Amino acid sequence: MTTDRAYWKYWGKARKEGEAGTPYHLLPYHCLDVSAVACAWWDASTAIRRCFTASFSYPGLNQSQLRAWVMFFVALHDLGKFDLRFQLKAPEALAAAWQPLGPEDHGLATRDIIGFDHGWAGLAWANREYRGWLNCRDTDRETWSQWQPWLAAVTGHHGDFFVPEMPGLVPDTDETLAEHDRNARITFVCELARLFLEPAGLSLQQLPPSCSPAAQAWLAGFCSVCDWIGSNEVFDYRCDPQVDLAEYLTERIRKIQDESLLYRFGLLGKSSDYRGLGALLQTGESPRGVQVEVDNLPTTPGLTLIEAPTGSGKTEAALAYAWRLLDQGVADSIVFALPTQATANAMLARAVAFAERIFGTANLVLAHGNREFNETFHRLVESGRNTSAQGKTEAATQCALWLASSRKRVFLGQFGVCTVDQVLLSVLPVRHKFVRGFGLNKSVLIVDEVHAYDAYMHGLLGEALRRQKATGGSAILLSATLPASVRAKLFEAWKCDCTEAAPYPALWHAGEGSPVCLTLPDDQRPPEREVSIEYLKLPGAFPNADLLDRIVAAAKAGARVAVIMNLVDDAQRLARELRRETELEVDIFHARYRFIDRQQKEQIVLERYGRIAVRGKGRILVATQVVEQSLDLDFDWMLTQICPVDLLFQRLGRLHRHQRNDRPAGFELPLCTVISVETEDYGLHKLIYGNTRVLWRTEQLLAGTDRIVFPEAYRDWIKEVYSENVWDDEPDLVYADYLGWKDDQSRREAEAKRLTTMTVSAFRDEDHTVTGLTRDSEMSLTVLPLLSNGRLLDGRPLNTLNEWELAETLNLNAVPVPASWEKQLKECRVEQEGDLAGYLQLEMTNDEQDGWTSIDGKFRYTKDFGLERRCHRRCKNDP
Repeated sequence: MTTDRAYWKYWGKARKEGEAGTPYHLLPYHCLDVSAVACAWWDASTAIRRCFTASFSYPGLNQSQLRAWVMFFVALHDLGKFDLRFQLKAPEALAAAWQPLGPEDHGLATRDIIGFDHGWAGLAWANREYRGWLNCRDTDRETWSQWQPWLAAVTGHHGDFFVPEMPGLVPDTDETLAEHDRNARITFVCELARLFLEPAGLSLQQLPPSCSPAAQAWLAGFCSVCDWIGSNEVFDYRCDPQVDLAEYLTERIRKIQDESLLYRFGLLGKSSDYRGLGALLQTGESPRGVQVEVDNLPTTPGLTLIEAPTGSGKTEAALAYAWRLLDQGVADSIVFALPTQATANAMLARAVAFAERIFGTANLVLAHGNREFNETFHRLVESGRNTSAQGKTEAATQCALWLASSRKRVFLGQFGVCTVDQVLLSVLPVRHKFVRGFGLNKSVLIVDEVHAYDAYMHGLLGEALRRQKATGGSAILLSATLPASVRAKLFEAWKCDCTEAAPYPALWHAGEGSPVCLTLPDDQRPPEREVSIEYLKLPGAFPNADLLDRIVAAAKAGARVAVIMNLVDDAQRLARELRRETELEVDIFHARYRFIDRQQKEQIVLERYGRIAVRGKGRILVATQVVEQSLDLDFDWMLTQICPVDLLFQRLGRLHRHQRNDRPAGFELPLCTVISVETEDYGLHKLIYGNTRVLWRTEQLLAGTDRIVFPEAYRDWIKEVYSENVWDDEPDLVYADYLGWKDDQSRREAEAKRLTTMTVSAFRDEDHTVTGLTRDSEMSLTVLPLLSNGRLLDGRPLNTLNEWELAETLNLNAVPVPASWEKQLKECRVEQEGDLAGYLQLEMTNDEQDGWTSIDGKFRYTKDFGLERRCHRRCKNDP
């Protein structure tokens, strides 16, 4: 073998000085390690091939040629390491691979070496030298415009897409050394062309397929993960160029296949053969409602919308359909996104059972600190903690850092559960966003409760759906209460029209054409359900003394009572008043807890008010919107503050949710008491929901009836409340507020779309900043309660945690609060950089009453009531 080519003189991975083992790994070999992972993954996964084929279009291009282009570019991901400045990051490795070079030889400043970004340099060098590679003039830059998206995707594998111009690209060093680098780059590019392109009948003189933004993001995510795996130490270091590149590539591909590395790392997992929806049900149960239509949906990529009542089995229908798609090779994994942390946690137990049934031991199920993943995947995370000479720019280290947060692992396994925020981050300008997008595109994306999102979030979700379609992906959306206008927007994102009316429930599916609607046979339509309505107008929509007495009396009679408030402050106040009124148990549940405490609260609420709760005595739950979605709770009587009709219906889904023969006397039939304000001024309730018109219209319908009949109301009431037509008796103030709200929604949606077009990492991708990016400032501040000595409330010192443990610990101990608290928290310390960046550090002291009080006396925290303001002014947007 000829070893005098310049590219053999470069190291790609190097150990720290004095560390045991082969000191460095040749750069050409490392590049092929990553390509070997890409080759093996391509060959093993029909979903990967499908996504690439859908993403890249080119007349006359066959799949083997597309594979050749992909592998060629993936091998170029570390082109920027063929640069003296990178090589000098490990001078001992450079000396061994080529020759020793001291400052007197290269003349480079230390800052130029330390600050050198080989990812950015790779794209910049390509921009400067590509004409020599391709032997073309390209005066109009048309050729470069075809190559740049591909090169930007693979050289951006460390988290960002770069611009092709890099300040200080040409090093101020001896021209002989610079020429050595140039020679290495061009000979390596030509060698890769011979290795990958020529066997497929291609050459450097031909243009690669067009690469759209969605395709570029897909390729970048694929390359990043391949680099993470290819940088793992299951691939031994080779510092002796005794094996030519073709032979080495074949050897590495064989190793990956023979040792089943992609399966061992949790990136692939064979799902069991589809056995019908009945396989997901309990013994004695059979498919019902929308579930009976699942096998009539096509097994092709597309957007599916399931509209059905709460508790009607939509989740099982979605999982069964996703299983069918996996069985047909349309996808190789599932990502299930829910609106809140509470609903995601509630889903986890069902997810674990499903994953074990479908994937066996190959599954990866993650959500909010709860995790089950195979041991080798765990070792993949652990191995990256041993940093190399590259430090944090080492791919294995970046992999470990990224995966150290359980929220992110959800995208690389067979089945993951997360909040919708994690999905929306895939289209926002955060670091490694394209790894999220890659995980989504190869998966069946299931999004629950799609009615629960505002215009800003729908702007982001629409972009996520557009990219899912562009890469040949599939998505399943679930809702019980979806306005027709929102349904139309979701299908518009899939590039199809959906203005057709349909009976309720319904299943919609759109592939490449217009959506097809499946309706249920008569014997599977949901039975008629009637809910009695009591409508009250009280000051501030807050229960008065008479209503408090009724609540207490109901609990004494054995009823499980839910009182749903729109504001945390109101919920905390009401719970205290009720506890003064009765010795019975009064529980409180909302969103303003440390996450570690909220998890315990969720579990307690499910145990006391869930499907299998032990009954016999009454209880009262005071809660906020956290209980209105996806939680399997069952109440005998429900009271709720006024809210939009679709959210009211969601809340009613927790009233008499299950058939019981032991309801307490007086509560045999479902009754909901709706409490509204005394005037047309909805106050803070308007600030929460924004749209005064839907509040007013919902109230008018409630005032005109003493009952709601389902399932007809799902279509009739929602259609009437959300109609664009002006009601004859609609007050001018309500209409004017609606017009202002509509303009604001358009602005927010436009802002969301603008953010999705930004290509440079502008925001930190950390768990505590997620809602600030995905929810238009709602709950966008994150408070970290700390003792005066800098320890957590449980006494643990932060400085004893390593960076992998710290990320999860901070998330578990942080409290989300609304943006309106910013002024009251202005004295809190906020760091701009480092692990604590963005956290509002609220200094507290133990008050010896099972709680902690802030040093300034403005705030108090208890595990029972969460974070409270000692002043009694209420805040907006605080569920």
